[in-house]
Amino acid sequence: MNKTDHHMFGFDEAAVAYALAAEKMVGDEASFVNANPAVVPLFVSMLFQSLEISIKYAGIESSLFTMQEARSRQNRSGHGVKELAALTVEKLGGDPYNPTIMAMTFSNADDRSAHFIHEMICGKVLKKTRDAYASRRLGYGEVYDGDFTIIEPLGE
Repeated sequence: MNKTDHHMFGFDEAAVAYALAAEKMVGDEASFVNANPAVVPLFVSMLFQSLEISIKYAGIESSLFTMQEARSRQNRSGHGVKELAALTVEKLGGDPYNPTIMAMTFSNADDRSAHFIHEMICGKVLKKTRDAYASRRLGYGEVYDGDFTIIEPLGE
């Protein structure tokens, strides 16, 4: 077997791991993130990372698109959640982004999840944050006034 044919973790496991890491960072209360602004970019980056990997996993596993398509420049080398969601819609048809949002929130009892996933994928308020994530600056904390949106205070 070629070394590139096998990964230690699959996309499904990686997406869950990023989401769990973000959840652990918050712990039992959101006050930790609100009280420690230095972790905010890392927390948001983990949420975007989980969404990116989840969209890729769903798209690749369902044969909507290939890894090569997902990682293309037009999809911001695979880091553009809006572009990946658009690729899904291009392959499935339907209203913009709704198939992706529905897939990412399936079996989720909290109605707010769909709204927040929508905001992460294509909402105007998170556009600069989405761009900071796709450029990889968010993960390194390389954000400046005006290029990162913070929704305060973070609710439970």
